[in-house]
Amino acid sequence: MNPSWDSAELERLLLANTLSPPRCALASCASTAGLLRCSGCKVVHYCSSHHQAAHRRLHKDDCNKIKNSRAKLAAEEQALRARPPDLFLPADVFTSSVGHFWGILDTRDYMRARHAALDALLRIDTGDAVEAALAHGLDMLRLCRSDNLGVRDIIPSLLLRLGREQECYDFIKWWALVFADDLYDWGDMSLPYLDVHNADPFESVTPLLQGHMSLSHASALTLLKVRMYIDISEYEHDEGFPADPSLDRQIGEVVSARVSRHDYAQVVSISARLKDQFTQLCKGVQDKNPYFWETLINDVDIRLPEYYSQGSPEDAALACIHGKRAWEESEDAIRMVEAEVAKYTRQYAPKPVPKSILTMPAHIAEKRRATGAVFPALFRFPLATPQQLFKSMSINASGLHRFVCRNDATQALVYVDGACANNGQQNATGGWAVVQSPGLCRPDAQPDVISARLEDKGPFDVCGVATSNRAELRAAIAALRECNWVEEGFRSLVIATDSTYVVDGATRWCKTWMSNGWKLQTGDTVKNQDLWDLLLGQVEAAHESGLAVVFWKIARELNTVADAAAKAASALPQSIPEFRDTISAVPVERPKVLALILESEQLFNDIHANLISSIGALTTLERVSDPQAALDELARAPLSTVILAADGAITHHQAVREKVLDRLHAGATVILAGQFSNFVNDGQFDRLMSSLGLPWKRGDYSRTNLRLWRSAVGNAALSDKLPPMYSAKAVYLKNVAPSGVWYTSEYDSSQTAVALARVGQGRLGYLGDVNGETHSNQVVLGLCGLL
Repeated sequence: MNPSWDSAELERLLLANTLSPPRCALASCASTAGLLRCSGCKVVHYCSSHHQAAHRRLHKDDCNKIKNSRAKLAAEEQALRARPPDLFLPADVFTSSVGHFWGILDTRDYMRARHAALDALLRIDTGDAVEAALAHGLDMLRLCRSDNLGVRDIIPSLLLRLGREQECYDFIKWWALVFADDLYDWGDMSLPYLDVHNADPFESVTPLLQGHMSLSHASALTLLKVRMYIDISEYEHDEGFPADPSLDRQIGEVVSARVSRHDYAQVVSISARLKDQFTQLCKGVQDKNPYFWETLINDVDIRLPEYYSQGSPEDAALACIHGKRAWEESEDAIRMVEAEVAKYTRQYAPKPVPKSILTMPAHIAEKRRATGAVFPALFRFPLATPQQLFKSMSINASGLHRFVCRNDATQALVYVDGACANNGQQNATGGWAVVQSPGLCRPDAQPDVISARLEDKGPFDVCGVATSNRAELRAAIAALRECNWVEEGFRSLVIATDSTYVVDGATRWCKTWMSNGWKLQTGDTVKNQDLWDLLLGQVEAAHESGLAVVFWKIARELNTVADAAAKAASALPQSIPEFRDTISAVPVERPKVLALILESEQLFNDIHANLISSIGALTTLERVSDPQAALDELARAPLSTVILAADGAITHHQAVREKVLDRLHAGATVILAGQFSNFVNDGQFDRLMSSLGLPWKRGDYSRTNLRLWRSAVGNAALSDKLPPMYSAKAVYLKNVAPSGVWYTSEYDSSQTAVALARVGQGRLGYLGDVNGETHSNQVVLGLCGLL
């Protein structure tokens, strides 16, 4: 660089230094002839003023940032040059103080403006913009050797983007060597600076990794080795014959200059050496920062951190900001890394899903204690009967009925009751019952009742003698835990009981009891505190999910069905030691399906039109094609909703993947089907399985006959609805436990094309068919629980 540097000289050099023939910035044009440079940013070209105007909306913000940063830099430079010298500011600072600018306080505003100009240029992905940013960075290092602003971490990736691989290696090696030299004096301008030239890029990386190489430099060196390996693989492929021009870029300068295409033995030897170095560097980067590879590979919104420490997620984000565009512009580089670093993927630690989407039965939900935040209300219609105010109504396509308010379709009613044989004695046995619906959807037209014998222990491991009061409380708890009323569309639930103890206790007495620490006025402890605690906790949970709970005291003669069922349950011979939720005998509504189609939606529509129709004929199918829409839907869809991951987006959209895995661990069913097996490579699949703690690996890709394993399906009725054998072209899986193997090749039973496994509380399914065979559609329906 010219030691008497100024902005005009910078402008002249930038305009003369271009990466490759520029093209029109309008995506629909991309012409390379007769181009004019944008007069604002000077790093974007157009073939005509018409195309410039058409592109203006997209370019305006970036252009203005570059213009403003350039104007700010010019003003800071002018002010610095005009400032009279003093004790702290030498005369002619741009000449006399080269090398230690930052040590002079008056230069810092100028250096910060210079860095801002560099950052603004990198908002635009053109050769001119990258060249201009590099020129800023190199001159900042000339002015300040110790690089207090960290420009050195940006430069290697810029050199790689410009194809200047040798300079990149020389730059990285110099910094690694000088940081290993504790005696290097940054203030001594007579010492050599950036004087490594034409070093051997094929040499061992061990000395560099053992030194003090930064994370950004280690990442850039890994990318350089990946590019060299991919380049030489082009030579190796055809044993010296001209390679198929499949690369988006030309063979890099290092390989083309230093390796003879015709010396096949040399090519093979160097290729193996580069592969080993690449593996070593991947491990070295992982050791420096365990978050870096995940951050680089995933589609995440990376923001510049305010602070960071070495090895932290913020450190990884900063290194990705420096280098991600270089990785993305190097064909197959990220894919190679995905395959190599899958072994470093940490098993995902799921976060709790919102209580509003938890699906009853409550084997998924927590048994929470009351806080006193919410209490149920009293239903005040003393002269009316349930039959007068509520009618039987179908609430879904499968014919499920509920008792629904005649004047408010969002309010439902259930009848509850408890009974106790030998009440008050040590050999007492209790039972409880909930009448959820009138049973009009059943062949025998009998009411649908959930009932069970009262457990020996309460919900918090408190032993209690069976009593009528205890049984009646248990019935009210079951009304809230055994059905997801919110998912069915209700916003209010009326619990009808003939128990004064339950109604008055829930709506009146409990407020006083809780404020007194669950003590009566006599000082005695409130009886059945554990059940009261859980009942009110369930009321609070219902309130948080949008369901108001109301209690109604009805006459005993209006509660005969629940009463009879509770008495029958109390007479059951088999005791139940621990508190548990009971699986309802009510017909289960088919789950809804949420299809995540975030890539190539049209291809999915073309190939899987029959699958779409089949799902839509059986249940509600919600489709999303945008990551943000997927996040929104995953945040509110009931947990019973089946998630169909129809392409590879789940492997690299981190936010979407984490939401899906949270739901999977909490109890949801997730099916990897559609275009998933087509769009996911080995590395992406391995990383996903590692995060789930599953040993599954991708196996063969072939067409063969698939044979059903009924023992793995487990459900005879479902097995009867699945094709016993059919032909499909599929990506198979290895290392699937026998209990999860639904279909195998008739020639190789060690690999499966259809699998289902338990992950956390949920289930993960996989279908490897790549062509959307008709029989595969039936299998998907089975995996989704729709048959």
